[in-house]
Amino acid sequence: MTQHSAPHRPVAGDWLALREPADAAAREDSLPLIARLVRHWEELPPGDDPGAAGTEPVVVVDLGAGTGANRAWLARHLPGPQRWVLLDHDRELLEQAVAAAREEGADVIPVLAGIEELGRVLSEHPAPRRLVTCSALLDLLTREQVRELARVLAEEAVPALLALTVDGEVLIDPPHHLDPSVLGAFEDHQHRGELAGTDAVRLAAEALREHGMVVDVTPTPWWISDQPWARPLLERFLTDRADAAVEHRPDLTAEAHAWLRTRLVDCARGRLRATVGHADVLALPPVS
Repeated sequence: MTQHSAPHRPVAGDWLALREPADAAAREDSLPLIARLVRHWEELPPGDDPGAAGTEPVVVVDLGAGTGANRAWLARHLPGPQRWVLLDHDRELLEQAVAAAREEGADVIPVLAGIEELGRVLSEHPAPRRLVTCSALLDLLTREQVRELARVLAEEAVPALLALTVDGEVLIDPPHHLDPSVLGAFEDHQHRGELAGTDAVRLAAEALREHGMVVDVTPTPWWISDQPWARPLLERFLTDRADAAVEHRPDLTAEAHAWLRTRLVDCARGRLRATVGHADVLALPPVS
């Protein structure tokens, strides 16, 4: 991939921990995509060694691996031995992910780099069965990076499972008259500059199809209600949206703070429910 990179915006490890149970619940909706991926591997034509594809580990490159939650969840649903290449530009998060994986006995290789290194990493890790995956990453990329990611995947003819990208749908119950203003400003903040934001799923699917990949998109929304993990996640979710709205539109400061105060009271009283739209994208190279 090119050396053009998105603005460096570190992701807090505590946020990754807060969202992990919501992510895991949402990803149950993507199990049919994983079944399609496994069938794709099973349909691959045999190479020089017909038994190799069944004995060599699946090589999985995890882009923006973070604390390793994507690996921890997905590894349970992939067949056979696996070798995980964890790629992230945050050394602290990467070390945490590697430590957790090795504690589980997983075969992991850390790569301290951004997604612009994907082409090199794939060339260094050939295998009969490979996968590129990521979780909650596409919307943080620039539009150019999304298109370049699609090009590299197609050029390398490697499947991809791009999980839990926000699609812009946020429904909060009970509604508040300032929801459109605050949430709208947050979404505009996600599109600042050339960031893909909530267009990322559409952009990725279009680019992958243009390069000949077979693409399937499945909704994987968060349903946040009365689960044990819901309140701290909702509090952080609401606070981050208010902060980003004010950053993008300072004229909304008073309204955003009032909105947040009301929403946090609703949350503390157990009155708040939220649906946050996400989608998973599976891209498969055509089987020759």
